[in-house]
Amino acid sequence: MEEYLKTLLEQIRCKKARNVVEEEIRGHLEEQIKENKMAGMDPKEAEKAAVLDMGDPVQTGISLDGIHRPRISWKLVILVGVISLLSILIQTVIGISQDPAGGLAGGLNHDLYVLMGFALMIFVYRLDYSFLGRNILWIILGFFLTLLILRSLSMPVNGSYGWIVVGGASFSLRALLYLWPPFYGALLYKYYGQGYKGILKSFLWVLFPVWYAYTFPDISLAFNLFFASMILLSLAVFSGWFQIKKGRTLAAIWGGVLLLPALGLLWGVGFQKFADYQIARLNFYLSGDFNTTSMLADSRWIGKGKPLDLTMDPKYSSGYMLSYLSAYYGILAALLVAALVLVLIFAAIKTSGKGKNRLGKMIGFASSLSLLLPAGINILVNLGLFPAVNTFLPFLSKGNSYLLVSYVLLGLILSVYRYKDILSEKACQKARPAVK
Repeated sequence: MEEYLKTLLEQIRCKKARNVVEEEIRGHLEEQIKENKMAGMDPKEAEKAAVLDMGDPVQTGISLDGIHRPRISWKLVILVGVISLLSILIQTVIGISQDPAGGLAGGLNHDLYVLMGFALMIFVYRLDYSFLGRNILWIILGFFLTLLILRSLSMPVNGSYGWIVVGGASFSLRALLYLWPPFYGALLYKYYGQGYKGILKSFLWVLFPVWYAYTFPDISLAFNLFFASMILLSLAVFSGWFQIKKGRTLAAIWGGVLLLPALGLLWGVGFQKFADYQIARLNFYLSGDFNTTSMLADSRWIGKGKPLDLTMDPKYSSGYMLSYLSAYYGILAALLVAALVLVLIFAAIKTSGKGKNRLGKMIGFASSLSLLLPAGINILVNLGLFPAVNTFLPFLSKGNSYLLVSYVLLGLILSVYRYKDILSEKACQKARPAVK
């Protein structure tokens, strides 16, 4: 049997897949040997018969090599490629509209970051995502330490911190925080089977990124991170990861989702921890009268409506890009662009679900969630259905930091798909300690 397995495994080109194939074939052979023994064969005869039943090891290995190999989701690659080209076109047009003389140069700068983002996506795609599971505690600690160091070096922009300026380039620390959900997904896998103790530890880890976002200050981002984390925690609970009573735990989690933000608001208002401008902004949010730029205002379904005040730069190239498209090309054009992004994100969610292990599915879904939340909020803001918060449309908005992070997140999703037939559940279980 061992000689058979050795010959068969030599046909598997992907080294990471050999353990999966060996586990699969060895289990089948052992089961067949057991059955042969029960049929009255002696051990050597039973083993020989089981091996013969498997067929030629070379041909079997070649067949399994075709199954257990790295894969690529061409659907996602083509979709993001189309969106990337569309992003280049839109940002070039907006740049020229705002500054006929220098707009083209600004568009070329965006093009460069799109190409950098695509390269980053390919790089992350080729990485084995399971390293997140194996090293997640060190990764998160390094991530938090990096954020603290960068925060101490950040420069205030209009009274808001969170920007690192190097030479003529700037990078948003807010964008980095959108990497938290996939990290958190891997962390939840680390606490698999640890019961309420695992729930408590999972919840405590969330406090740092939420607090960090609050220090900018960016209450909207803090809530997004908290909400995304609770969705992932709830998914883990619902899937039976912690081996506890699901209903009671889910009720407690979502009770906390409602209660903690309310307590935060009471603390900020009651103890006068909010600045005057924050109080004014809060009253605006609570009023529900979002008199913001809307892609429905003075726009036609097709064609140019009322011209916009392009002095709002860079808003129309970043957060309000859909409003620009609506005003100059029609509501239908804006809706089609928004729909294309949502199609990509939901395709990413579907692709993530094809993983063969829990870790991959969680990381893929968490990465998709990091794209879905800002996309949904951006669309609602442009529709005038949500307050004017700091937001972006993944892969399309002009914001170099957010653009690069968007491609990294998609790269993680592609990595999950790449190894879906290679990394088994058993292989990923090495990422978590044994539960006593």
